[in-house]
This record gives sequence, C-alpha cells and structure tokens, in this order.
Amino acid sequence: MRAFKALSILAVTLFTLPLFADNGMNSPYTRYGFGQLSIAEVGVNKGMGGTGIGLQNSSQINMLNPASYAAVDTLTFLLDVGMSLHNTNFAEGNVRMNARNTTFDYLAMQFRLMPKLGMTIGMTPFSNIGYNFSNTQTIRDDEDGMVTTTNRYYGDGGLRQVTIGLGWSPFKNFSIGANLAYLYGEVYHYVYNQYSESSISTRTKQYQADITTYKTDLGLQYQTTFGKNRITLGATYQLGHTIDDKGYTVDVTSTNGTANYDTLSVSSFSIPAGIGAGISYTYDERLTFAADYSVQQYSATNFFGYKGADYHRASVGFEYIPERITRKLFRRTRYRAGLHYATSHYYVGEHKGPTEYGATIGIGLPIMNGWSAKSIINISGQAVHVRPAPGSGMITENYLRLSIGLSFNEGWFDKWKVQ
Repeated sequence: MRAFKALSILAVTLFTLPLFADNGMNSPYTRYGFGQLSIAEVGVNKGMGGTGIGLQNSSQINMLNPASYAAVDTLTFLLDVGMSLHNTNFAEGNVRMNARNTTFDYLAMQFRLMPKLGMTIGMTPFSNIGYNFSNTQTIRDDEDGMVTTTNRYYGDGGLRQVTIGLGWSPFKNFSIGANLAYLYGEVYHYVYNQYSESSISTRTKQYQADITTYKTDLGLQYQTTFGKNRITLGATYQLGHTIDDKGYTVDVTSTNGTANYDTLSVSSFSIPAGIGAGISYTYDERLTFAADYSVQQYSATNFFGYKGADYHRASVGFEYIPERITRKLFRRTRYRAGLHYATSHYYVGEHKGPTEYGATIGIGLPIMNGWSAKSIINISGQAVHVRPAPGSGMITENYLRLSIGLSFNEGWFDKWKVQ
C-alpha cells in the first residue's frame, strides 16, 4: 500500500515534468563535457553547502547517500520538492552581462517498506546545457574592402535522472544502501562560421547525442553515540561504465548555395567511477556539523573526442535549532550555512576548466498548524564564483541563487482507531 501511494504520486508528477523542461542555463562553459553537473541535493543539503554523505535523519530526505534511507520512521511519508531562481553575471575584460533563469531542482519521496528498510524515489537533474553567444573578427581590411568572420555557438539539452533507492540497516548503528538511476536526455552543440564576403564558404558543425543509460551509487553509514553526542561516518561509490548510445558530428560546408555533408558517428561517452566520504557531528539533536569530499574520474572519459578531467568537490556545513519542542516559530526554525569548492570535469583547450567557490545560508521554517507539525519550508541563498584558470582568457561567472523547497513530513501510514 505504501509503495502504491508513492508510485501514484510519481506517475502524476511525470505528467507535469514538461512544465520544467527549461533547464535555466546560460553558461558558455556548458559547451564542454556533459554541461554543468548537478548533485542530487534537496532542501537540507542545499542549505548546508551540499553536504550529505555523512548525514542521517529520520525526518529529512538525503539522496547523497542511500544508506540514510534506513533511518526513515515507520509511519512517516516524506515528500520534498524544490526550485531555484538564478541571477548570473558574466565578465570578460570590461564587458559585463546579466541573465536571469528559473529551474526545477528536485522531487523526492521517501517511506519505509518494512522495519530497517527504507525506500526513496526521486527526480533530479544530472547535467544542464544552455548557451547562445557569438563573436565577430576582422580578417582583412585593405583597399579591397573589409572582410569579417562571425562564429556563433549554440547549445541546449542536458541529462535528467529518475532514481529508485533502498537503504537497509542489517544491525544497529550500521546501514547500507543503493541508488539505481535511469538517465535520459540529449546533448546538442552547434557551431556556425560565416563570412561577410559571400564567395567564401560557410561552415556549420553540429555535435549531437540522445543518451539513455543508468547510474548506480552505493553507500554505507555508521553511527556512534555517547551522551548527547552523535558521530556519523559515511562513504559512497559510483560505478563507472561505458554508455552504449552513439553521438554524431555533422560537418556542413556551403559554397554558392551548394552544401556538402560529412557525418561521423562517435561513441565517446561514459559514466565515470567515483568515491565520496563524509562525516557529521550532532549535539543534543540541535547542532550539526558536516563535511564531505568526493571525486569522480572524468579523466578516463571523453566527449566527442575531447578529454575529460577528474571532478573534485569538497563541502562543509552546519545546522542549528534553538529548541526542538516549542510553539515559538523562530526558536524551532533550522538555521543553516555552508561552503563548497569544486573543480571542472573538462578542459578548455589546454587549460583545465574553471574552479567553483560557493557560500550558502539558509533556514528551515516549520509549518505549525492544525494539520502539520513536522513539515518544513526550506529557503536558501547561495553565492557562487566561477574562476577561470590564470592566463586562459576565459569568462568569469558569478551566480546568486535563491532556492525554495517544501518538505512534507506526514503520518500517512497511521492506523485509524475507533474510540
């Protein structure tokens, strides 16, 4: 019955996904690799800098380590949904430009199948691609006139993932888990070269791939408690594999209205292997500190023949609750903050891609009324600085993100009693 209710909600949500088809990206860096990578963070993770490998909480979903699912309460159904508003500033020399976007971030639900066995179903982005820019250069300016060339770059797409995960606690204080994700989406890049002089051939090159594959993540957690103190250790492993789907490059040269097509099939995609480790410390169920580190081996992959680079991510965060049991709203509010650092999973020419630095603050506002006592509105603000390698001449990006999520925690599986 529990699985039927959850799957019914998931089926309804699948029909609404076209409403969130816009990936909300405007970054030229999404030309490379799979685009801008996403981690499967929900509201609590976002507020704590993206930490989660070492977090375990019976009242919150944490998809960053499937071992955490084993902690879900027997009678509880959890539902988490969120979106973000983005303001991005691009800087190259003295040129500045702003862009605003909205993205759908996640939908996840969690419930217990049986004692010590929890299940989570979720939908999150894996990567996003979105850019549209051009540049014009003068290649000749003499007595025969001026000739310019314009290069236009356009890209769209990305990968999304539907995840089903299980977490099991075979014995006290220890849990293991696995996420199996169905990945699907498209990768589309377009480069158009045109000259102001019509007698010079124009050239268009397209890179495209429709990808359907899977991703498997394993996790484990161990807890130890002494007095009011609790320490949780976590680890994850992502299984790497080659993607069977092929991509295509289409090279079109046009001269005086005559076009020549050259299509090449490529099979250069794969999901990299990766490992992660995390730790959290909780005091009196009110103060939590967490830290994560992970690496994914994109150096063993390539994209349309272009080399990848190992992706490293480190994050720290904390959450503080002044009082767990009180009718005072701001005394029960969860206050969060975090920092993260991430490298790129691609090269731009001979240079490693840009490095990302981020800082987050957030709150979890409890919904206190006649029908809910545990549900939370999660709000977080994030500032991200994307810094290119020195001397690379690449664009600097600065993001301001406002993320809003609803975390429903309801006792859907309570048995009715007749008084």
